Amino acid sequence: MLSVQDYINHFKEMWDKSPDTFPQFQKTYSAEEKFAHERNFDGFQKKLKELQNVSKVQQVKNDPAKSFFPMFRSFLETVFDFESGHLEIILSEEFKDVSKDFFYRARAFGPELDPEDIYQGMRNVWIMNGLQLMAKKPVNITPSVFAYSMIYPYSDNLLDDPEINKEEKQAFSVRFDRRLHGEPELAANHTEKQLFHLISMFEEEFPRSEFPKVYESLYAIQQGQTNSLKMITQNGLSDEEICNICFEKGGASVLADGYLVAGELTQEQEQALFGYGIYLQLLDDIQDVKEDSLASTKTIFSCLPEKDLGRFVNKTINFGRLALEEMRCFKGVKSDDFLGLMNRSIEMMIVESVGLNETWYSSEYLEEIEKVSPLHFAYLRKKRTQSKSQRFVLFQKYFDLPKAKQMAV
Repeated sequence: MLSVQDYINHFKEMWDKSPDTFPQFQKTYSAEEKFAHERNFDGFQKKLKELQNVSKVQQVKNDPAKSFFPMFRSFLETVFDFESGHLEIILSEEFKDVSKDFFYRARAFGPELDPEDIYQGMRNVWIMNGLQLMAKKPVNITPSVFAYSMIYPYSDNLLDDPEINKEEKQAFSVRFDRRLHGEPELAANHTEKQLFHLISMFEEEFPRSEFPKVYESLYAIQQGQTNSLKMITQNGLSDEEICNICFEKGGASVLADGYLVAGELTQEQEQALFGYGIYLQLLDDIQDVKEDSLASTKTIFSCLPEKDLGRFVNKTINFGRLALEEMRCFKGVKSDDFLGLMNRSIEMMIVESVGLNETWYSSEYLEEIEKVSPLHFAYLRKKRTQSKSQRFVLFQKYFDLPKAKQMAV
């Protein structure tokens, strides 16, 4: 059996020991440097707008190596200051085709899904592709990578649908749990049929009798998701209980990613992935602090008084740096470039989230952390009001030719 509670205890101890003092960063940015980055960002967006022209979109699709990737490399380099070693990983030949492959497979599998749903799945694909690199596996869309990245758009849509009552959702959860455990189960609707088909993709790639821990990891994330409902439906949870639930949910999620990539893991690798998942969960909680608070969903961050949020952001970054060091147990993470890329990506998303949720932080903390942002926080907020997700706009314009045609018309 997976040692989930042991991993939770290990990282809770690491969390408790992580300082809440402001972290040391390699670089700070002057106002002039930020303005230069913002001009580069605006220039990149101007080029994206050209994709509303159908011929331009087709040109990118026919030869992305000449038209899209150099532009994207420049964006990452001149706006967010990714180093050359980081870019060699992000823009490696292995990574260039997987996103497009997933998008079109997802469209064929679920034409009823919105592009936003597919983008949700794409984010998990990127995590699993990174794990493939770490484990020195080919970077591609395996049946399990595809299936696991598609499960949550379907299940989330069903569970979030206000027209489906509580009893129906509970009945679905029971049927889904049975099918996940290998029991024969009849689908009650199209969504369940799709979900059961996705589970069969796991079974074809990883037969249950040969890869029992693959399924233990899936049960662990199911248990983590179930326990996380307590943070919505129950009051009076202690800080320790909230921490336990958050750590279980986040750690189990990436642990399942790892097993569906590799099939087998050492205990050291299990623990490292669990810590990586916790760090990503803490990032999600920082990003969603406003929404979680309004929805009365308890997380480590949403139930804190405003003056404490900066301190816990500091603690998260310091914790994450320690947790990611454990990823060196993977053969593909021996270089500092890989860990540097992971750290840089997550920390910049944390800094951006602070800037976008400025009312939750003291003015002194905002002034301090804005120094390490390559963009002014006011600029980030302006961009957010212009578009809900700049990353989604990039994704949609690159992949969705039919929509581009509609815009051109």
